[in-house]
This record gives sequence, C-alpha cells and structure tokens, in this order.
Amino acid sequence: MKKLLAILLTLAMAASLAACGGSGGGDKPASGGASSGAAAQQGASGTADGDARSIIYLCMNLGDLSFNDLGWEGSQNAAEKYGWSADVIELGKDTSTYENAFVDALDSGKYDLVVTQSNYGLSDLCIKYAPEYPEIDFISFDMSATADISGIDNLFGIAFKQNEGSFLAGALAGKLTKTNKIGAFVFNDVPVGNDFVTGYVAGVREANPDAEVSIAYGGGTADASKLQEVSSAMFDSGVDVIYGISGSAYPGLAKEATGRGGIDSGLWCIGVDSDMWTVYKASENADYADVIVTSMKKNVADSIVYTIDRMVEGSLPFGKVEPYGITEGGVGLADNEYYRSKTPADVLEYMDSLQKDVVDGKVKVPSYFDFEDYDAFVEWRDQ
Repeated sequence: MKKLLAILLTLAMAASLAACGGSGGGDKPASGGASSGAAAQQGASGTADGDARSIIYLCMNLGDLSFNDLGWEGSQNAAEKYGWSADVIELGKDTSTYENAFVDALDSGKYDLVVTQSNYGLSDLCIKYAPEYPEIDFISFDMSATADISGIDNLFGIAFKQNEGSFLAGALAGKLTKTNKIGAFVFNDVPVGNDFVTGYVAGVREANPDAEVSIAYGGGTADASKLQEVSSAMFDSGVDVIYGISGSAYPGLAKEATGRGGIDSGLWCIGVDSDMWTVYKASENADYADVIVTSMKKNVADSIVYTIDRMVEGSLPFGKVEPYGITEGGVGLADNEYYRSKTPADVLEYMDSLQKDVVDGKVKVPSYFDFEDYDAFVEWRDQ
C-alpha cells in the first residue's frame, strides 16, 4: 500500500458543524413559529391509539439538496402516511439564536413530536430540553453512535453507519480509477467525518491495494469555492475519482469536474447524503449531474419514516441511539439508471457481490470508533 496523503486544509470557520450537511440557502432569521409550514394531507389512522400528532422539523435552511431537505422530506412523508400535520422552522445561519427559537417551538403548544438533526448543536438541544418536556417526543438523526441518552425516555437517536456506505464508495473508486490516484474531500476533521474516511480508505484497499488516496479536510463550513479549489488541485495531481463528503459544498466539485469534461474525460465524482445525480438532474444545475456516477446515500427520509413507524407500533426504544447501516437500509450507494449505465459490467458485478458480503457478515467494515484514539486512526489511515 502506498502511503496515504492527508492534506490538512485550514478553512475559515463560520460555524461549528458536526456533520456533512451544511447550509445551502441564504441567511434567514430564526423564528419561534414555522417559517414555512406544510400541513400534510389527511390520511388514515394517526397513531396506534387514534390520536393525530403534529410534527415540527427544525433545520438550518431548506434548499441545500442534502441533509436539511432530506429531513423535511422524511417528516412530511411520515405526516402524510399517518394523517398528521408537519411544519418546518428554518433557523438560519446564526446559531446563537437557535436555543431561543427551539424553546419557543416547544412552548408554543402546537407540537408533540420534534424531528431534527445532530448538526449545529440541535441534538444537544434535544438532550437538554427533552427531560423538561415529557409530553413531547424527540427524534434526532445523524447522532453519534456513542452518544449516551439513556434515561431520556422521550428521545430517540438515529445514527448512520457512514463507514459502511463509504466502504462501498471506496471500493467503487478503487475499481474505476485508471491512474491509481483517488481523492476525498471531508467537511471537517471530526469523528463522524473520519468515520466516512475510515470506510472509504478501507473500501479502496479492499478493491485496489495499489491505489493512493489523498484526503483533504475542510474547516466545517459549506464552502463550494474551496471545494472547487481542492478538486482542481487533486485533478491536476492525477486524481481521477473524488468522493465529495460535504453535501452543500458539492457544487464546487461538480463544477470543476464538469469544466474538465467529466466522465467522458475519465473523471468520476461520488456524491454524498442524497442521490445527487437525481437531485441535480432536476435542478437548475442539471449539467452537474452527469459527473456523478453515484452517491453514498444516508437514507435520511426513509429512516425517519421507519423510525416513526416503530414509534407508532410501540417498538421504538426511546433513550437509545441506534445505528442504521446497509442491512437496515440506512446507507448505501444510489443504484439509479445512470450508475448502472456508466459503471462497467464487471465492476457492477463486483459491487453487488461486495455489498452482499457486507450484509452477510463475510466482510467486516472498520469504523473510526473502533480505534483506540485519534492517533491510532491517523497511523492506520496514513500507512
């Protein structure tokens, strides 16, 4: 194995982000009410005991084509399924206003189910206030699998096995590369970011031990121009596959790859969080879609519906964080028609077999959280 090159980039830090979503919209003021409400269509039953519920979804801004949008999609889908109502509060970029807006929503008396994410300290607010509002249930997605919420019997945490999904992304990159130079841009040098890295590097090593992997870290901001700059440097160095682990900054990578001819010129991009080929194909930047061979999906929307299904059934273990991986449908590669048409047949066969081996337990995917400490991870990453 060639020595892995870790490129540490210092980016201006506008907000401390705990995961890879980031903001895709403009500044919007925090509000104690729903900044854009969407009453779900009335359906059948409501909860198991016949009671309708009201969801409030809190996020930074909608329009990011990633985590913020996916969480709202899942909240709406669950509300429609059960005949509930759903509202959204877009909190804006000023995180100093979040706590007041969060408490205002709880005090409004309008909502009995809060759905939010770990980013921007929102899961910390759930942990802080859930015990004070026992009449409200809380679901926070993308929490750390190691978070201890035992004793909070109205809070459930969804963790994602981003290492498993990234393992498949790395294996695909290892099979697609012609230069044996592979890259990834990670939103920040933090545990959840390095769980992506662990899976990705392990996947590359599984599929192509001769490949060299370059990792660039951001500083936590959703900075598309910086990602374009990093992508340009990687492509100039001979890298031909880049995994962009920063959903809201992803246009920077897509723009750079598109300007260089994309897949037709031998340059491949792998998206993150959502099925970015499908998302971009329907956006104003449709030309960006065709450089994205697939994406490592965190199936946020489906996971929210699945979690609420369990809550309605009475089987959801509140006071616990549960990881959703490939087996649970929480993560995986976007298996769309573009991926199937652009990926060589022998690589598709390999990827299908590898995914089955992971599900069957024949292949164990390492996690950042398996390492004794950060230094042990760095030693493994850079070997």
